[in-house]
Amino acid sequence: MRRWIMGARLRTLPAGICPPAGAFLLTLGLNFGSLRPRSVLEAVFCILTALFIQLFANFANDYSDGLRGTDDERNLPEGQSRGQPRLLASGLATCGELKAACAICAALGAVCGIAACAIAADFWFLLVGAVCIAAGWFYVGGKRPYGYMALGELSVLIFFGFIDTMGTGFLIAQSSRVPFDAASFAVLSIAFGLSGASILAVNNFRDRKSDKEHGKMTLAVWLGQSYAFFIPIFLFFSALSFCFLLGYYRLPPLVLPYAACDLALIFLSCRAVIKKNWKRAMRLLSFRFLLICAFLALALA
Repeated sequence: MRRWIMGARLRTLPAGICPPAGAFLLTLGLNFGSLRPRSVLEAVFCILTALFIQLFANFANDYSDGLRGTDDERNLPEGQSRGQPRLLASGLATCGELKAACAICAALGAVCGIAACAIAADFWFLLVGAVCIAAGWFYVGGKRPYGYMALGELSVLIFFGFIDTMGTGFLIAQSSRVPFDAASFAVLSIAFGLSGASILAVNNFRDRKSDKEHGKMTLAVWLGQSYAFFIPIFLFFSALSFCFLLGYYRLPPLVLPYAACDLALIFLSCRAVIKKNWKRAMRLLSFRFLLICAFLALALA
């Protein structure tokens, strides 16, 4: 069990589950008293769908990068490794086991997605789920993975930001027959999407030398050392987007406390990157997702 927990990459999971949770909180705030009880169940299924699809993507990345040899250096002795060991590269799991894990996660994600669409009575959204599963596989899988063409950050902004957040908000609005404020969810999507992009940016910056050796052309590989400047840029605009959302809904008392907390996390995260303390940086960046959800919850109090 321990190997599968390691392969799940727990530090990355808030990037998938917090956007639908935040979308539910925002919908609740915009339509307080108008949501039906089944909207809570809708939100739960959306969160579970995002969780299982992200687990599928993590295991699929482990499988494909392991086959390509991109993760070979992850099973070096402690202190020499460039990150947490991957299951296939380190020999902790076979190709068959990883394929089975991918199939199970994809199936569970599909079941939860179907349940969410059934509650909302909007089954066309299943196509979006199918696209998300395909995107998770072809990120580093297939003959021409787009993760090897410097499209990783853009894909995170699209899938972990706009689709994860706006999709959940849209389905919950459908199930309760309340208005869907696209502009508000777009701003929240930017906050979550850029936060997720910052996590990928740290990973890519850490792995840029090894990725270059194995032909994985990420933005970090193309830009080299200067790519480090993108990390605070992503974080800054993520914080700015959420501050704007809080201020727009006449909640200025929350803007200053949020900005203070977030700027502290941004400073500590960038400091950890400078010191090459990757685990601490990932932990802090993941915590930012929880921070956003916490302030959304406070906005409802």
